Amino acid sequence: MKHLPISKYLLLSTAFISLGTQALAQTSDENSIDDEIIVTGTHIKGARVTETLPVTIFNAGDLDSLGSFDGEDLIRSLPGQGEIDFRDDNNNTVNNSRGDISSINLRSIGPGNTLVLLNSRRVVNHPGTQTKNRVPAVTVNMNALPVAGIRRVEVLNDGASAIYGSDAVAGVFNAVLKDNFEGLTTSFRATKGEHTGLNEQQLTVNYGKNFNEDRTNISVAASYSVRNGLNSDEIALSANSDSRDLLIGTSFEGDTSFDNRHTRTAWGQFTLRTGSSTRVRQNGTTLTTSSGRFHIQPDTFAGCRGTTADDLATDGICIDDSSLDRDLRHNRGADRSLISDRDRLNAFVFLNHELNSNVELYGELGYYRAETDATIEAITPISSGDIVVPRNNYWNPFGPVRFSDGTLNPNRLPGLTNVPDEGLPVYVDGARIRLTELGKRNVNVVNTTFRILGGARGYFGGSSWAEGWDWDSATLYSRARTTDITDNRVSSTLFAAALDNETPNAFNLFNGADPNNPNSLDSTTNPQSVIDTFLIDVQRQSTTELALIDFKVSKGDLYELPAGSIGAAFGVEARYESYDEDRDDRLDGTITFTNPVTGDFTASDAMGSSPTFDSNGSREVYSAFGELLIPVIGENQNIPLMRRLDAQLAVRIEEFSDIGSSGLKPRIAGTWEVFDWLKGRASWSEGFRAPNLQQINELGVARSNTNEDSIFCEAGVRNGTFATFADCDGYTESREERRDGNKNLSPEDDENLTFGIVIDPVSLQGPLSFLNGFTATIDWWDIKQQGVVGIFGGANHVDLDYALRLQGSSNANVVRAAPTVDQIAFFAGTGIDAVGDILYIDDQYLNLLPRDIRGVDYAVYYKIHDTALGDFDVKVNAARMKRFYVQPSPRALIVTDAVDAGLIDPSISVSGAGSLIEVNGTPKYRGSANLTWRHPSGFGGGARVNYVGKFIDTSAGLNSDGEPHRIKDWATGNVYVQYETDRDGILNNSRVRFGINNVTNEAPRHDDEIRGYKSSMHSVRGRAFYVDISKKF
Repeated sequence: MKHLPISKYLLLSTAFISLGTQALAQTSDENSIDDEIIVTGTHIKGARVTETLPVTIFNAGDLDSLGSFDGEDLIRSLPGQGEIDFRDDNNNTVNNSRGDISSINLRSIGPGNTLVLLNSRRVVNHPGTQTKNRVPAVTVNMNALPVAGIRRVEVLNDGASAIYGSDAVAGVFNAVLKDNFEGLTTSFRATKGEHTGLNEQQLTVNYGKNFNEDRTNISVAASYSVRNGLNSDEIALSANSDSRDLLIGTSFEGDTSFDNRHTRTAWGQFTLRTGSSTRVRQNGTTLTTSSGRFHIQPDTFAGCRGTTADDLATDGICIDDSSLDRDLRHNRGADRSLISDRDRLNAFVFLNHELNSNVELYGELGYYRAETDATIEAITPISSGDIVVPRNNYWNPFGPVRFSDGTLNPNRLPGLTNVPDEGLPVYVDGARIRLTELGKRNVNVVNTTFRILGGARGYFGGSSWAEGWDWDSATLYSRARTTDITDNRVSSTLFAAALDNETPNAFNLFNGADPNNPNSLDSTTNPQSVIDTFLIDVQRQSTTELALIDFKVSKGDLYELPAGSIGAAFGVEARYESYDEDRDDRLDGTITFTNPVTGDFTASDAMGSSPTFDSNGSREVYSAFGELLIPVIGENQNIPLMRRLDAQLAVRIEEFSDIGSSGLKPRIAGTWEVFDWLKGRASWSEGFRAPNLQQINELGVARSNTNEDSIFCEAGVRNGTFATFADCDGYTESREERRDGNKNLSPEDDENLTFGIVIDPVSLQGPLSFLNGFTATIDWWDIKQQGVVGIFGGANHVDLDYALRLQGSSNANVVRAAPTVDQIAFFAGTGIDAVGDILYIDDQYLNLLPRDIRGVDYAVYYKIHDTALGDFDVKVNAARMKRFYVQPSPRALIVTDAVDAGLIDPSISVSGAGSLIEVNGTPKYRGSANLTWRHPSGFGGGARVNYVGKFIDTSAGLNSDGEPHRIKDWATGNVYVQYETDRDGILNNSRVRFGINNVTNEAPRHDDEIRGYKSSMHSVRGRAFYVDISKKF
C-alpha cells in the first residue's frame, strides 16, 4: 500500500494533538431544528440560505418514519435518488463491491456525482469499487454513516462545485450529527419480517456530559445491530429464475427472456476436437455433432443416443448431441442471498472544549465496522479459460482403451468409432458447466472505517472590515478498509490435477446432477476427499484514505450597503486521496494457470474470475474559494414588487496532482422576494468531477459480462431455427471485455441552471391565518455535462458488429475465433458470412459525448401546531425527470440508423445513449410524503409513503406487438404509533414505539432479472413489524 507523504503525517499528527483539547461551545435543542442555521450551501457563518438554495431537510421526525437502521433506507426516500448501484445484494462476483454498502445517486447521474459530507466535511470513499456502465465507479458508503447520531440531514439539490469542489455535480448530502449532547439515552429496537426469517435488533446509546465548569463536553453516539438475512427461496418472486409463470395472461406470456436460468449447469456441455467434421459414433449411432459437441442429460429426457444410459459410469444419465434442454438449466434463485446476515457497530465521539471567549476547540473520533455473510450459487468457469478433461481421466467416456499401466479402462464407451485407442481429451464447450456438487459459495465481507478530526474555530475581535472575522480550521484523517473473502472457490491448477488421474480418485465431470431435480440439486457428488484437493478461498482487500486540512474565514457584515450587510467567506484546503487494491495471489498474476492439455496461459488461477492485477493510486488536491452574499435591494428601500433582492457569488479552483487544474468554477445565485410570502430564486454554476483514481490507474482489467451475439440470432431467424428474433436462444454468453486505466482522462465539466418559486406565508391574519404554517416550493433544474468518462460497452460493440457485418464489414473491437464446421453450416444459405465465437471485446475508458438532464422538484411543508388534537407536520417531496439525453456517438448512430432502416432487428437498442427517460433505472416520477403527529399527552405517531414511477425493462426485449415490458409504478408505506411519558418512577422519560414497515406488504415489481425484480429501484423487504423502546436518564 502507498504510504502517506511526510506532509500527511504532519497533518495526521495535528489531528491527534488537537483531539486531546477539543471543544465546541454551541448548544442546541436536539428535538427541534426550526431555528437552526442551515449550513449546507455556504461557508458564511450565520448566513440564512434556505430561501436562496433548494435545500431539503430531514429532521428527527422524518428519520423516525423510515423505521429502519440503514443509510440505504434514508437515500431510498430521497425523491431525487436514482438507482442504488452499490448495494448488499449485488454479490455475484468478487469484482463487485459487496457487503454492508449503499450509494447515493442524486438526479440519476451516477455514484460519485453527489458530494457526501459529515458535519460539513468530506467523507472517505468506500474502498470497494465496481463498475457503473462498465466503468469503475466509487462512492461513499451511506451505510457507514452513524445514523444513531444524526440530528438532521441537509440535501442541497443543486450543483455546488464552486462551494465544495469536485463531485458536487448533482448536489450535496450533509449529515449533521448531535455533537453537543448532555445526559444518557438508550434505545432498543427489534424488527421481524412477516413470513420470512428476516429480522434485526439494534441497541443505541447516546451519552453526553459537561464538565470543567461547563466549558468541556464529551458526547458519544453508538449503535450495535444484528441482522438475520433473507434468502431467495423465501420469496416467490425470486425462488425460481424462470419467472414466466408470472406472465400468464399478459402480452409477454411464454417469453423466454424471463427464463433467467443459466446454461452453465451441472449437465455439462462438451466438445471432442477430432480435427475434422467427422462425428463420433457408438455402434453406428451418432453421439456428437460434426464439430464434436455433446452434452450429458438424464435418461428420462428425449434425445439419448444409443446405449449410453447403460454404459456411462453414473446411472440414469446419457449423452445427447442436440442443444441442452431448457429444463436442465440451472436455477440460480434456489441458492443465493437477497439480504445478507450482518453485524454492525458504529460509534462516534465528540470531545469539545471552550478554550477562551474567542477560541473553541472541537474534534471527532469515529469508528464503523460491519461484517456480512451471504451465499451465492456454485462456481462456474468463464469463457476465457477452457476446462479440459485429459484423455486419461478415469471417468472420461472417450478415454483410452487401456491406461498407462496396461489396465483396461472400464469407463470408455464400447463400440466407439472415430475415437483412437489412446482416447481423446474432452473440452468443456464455452465454459458450459457448473460445479453444483461443491455447494454454495459463502461470501464474508468486513468493512471498517476510521475517522479522526481535530480543529479550532474562533473570532477575530474588532469592528473594522479587517476585524470581526469568524475563522475555522480543521485537520481530518480517515481510512476505510474492506476485506472480501469467498470460500468454495476452485483453483484451476489444482482442479486440472484432480482431472489428470487414471484412478477412481479422479474428479468425475460427467456425473450430471440430480435427475429428479435437474436444475437445482446435485446428488451425484464426487468424494469430498477429492473435492477438498482443489477448493480455495479467494480474497480481495481494498483500502482508501482521505487526509484533509482547511482554513476558512467568514464575516457576515463585511461592508454595509443600503440594502444590508455584505457577507463574505474565503478559504483554502489541501487534501490527499489514495486507494490500494490488493487482489488474491490467484487473481493478480502471482499464481497463474497453464492448461496442461492445451498449454494455454491465463494470469488468473481462480476459476470463474478474470485476472485483475493489484493497483493503487493517489493524488493531492489544493483548492481555494471565495464567496459573497450581497443584499442588492432591501425591504427598507420600499421598491414595489421588490421587497428584497439578494445575490450569492462564489468561485473555486482546484489543482490536482494527476490531472491538472479544474479551472475557475463560478456560481451565481439570487433570491427575489416579491412579497413576504412569495419569493423567486435562481442559480447558475459551472462544476466538474475529477476522474476517480481507478479510472486513471487500473491496469490490464479483463471482465466477463453477459451479452447476446446478435449476428447468430439474425442467422437463426433466416435459417428457420427461430421464429422471431425474440425467440433466439443459446447465444447469450459471458464475454471477456478488456480495458485499462487512462491517464489522459480529463475532468467531466458541467453547467447547472436552477430557478424556482417559494410560497411561504408567515404573517397572514384573519381567516387565512391557518396558511402561516404552509410552505411550497417548485424548482426547475438543468444539468449539462461534457466529457463524461465511459466506454462504448460490450453489448453495444456486439450489436455494432451485427450491423456492420450485414453491410459487408465488421467491428474490429469484437475479436472472434474462426467459425467451426457447425457454425459454417448454421450460416449456410442465410446470406451472412459465417463467424466464430467471440474471444474478447476491446473497450477503453474515454471522455465521451455530452449528456443533458432536466427536471422539476416539488415540495410542500405544512405545520399545524397547538390544536386540540396535537401538533402535525406534513411534508411532501416529489421529483419529475423531464429529460435525460445522452448524445449518441458516431458508432451508436450506425446501430440506430440500421434499426431505422430496417436492416437489423427493431429490438436492438444502444444502451446508455439517446433518451433514457423511463428506461430501466430512470423513472420519470419519484416522491415521498411524511406525516408526524405529537400530542401533549405523550401519544404520537407517524406515517410515510415512498413512490417510484414506472419505467421500461429493456432487457426483456419486445413482445409480439413490438411493445417493451413496462414496470408499473410502486409505492410502499410505513406507520408507527408511540407513547412517551414523563411521569415519576422507572418509566420517567421513557418512550415505546410500535411500527409497521411496508404496511400493505407491497412486493417489488416483476422484472427480467435474476432475482425477479430490479433491486436497485425496489426493495424486497415485505411487511415487517418493530418495537422500539427508549429511555432518557
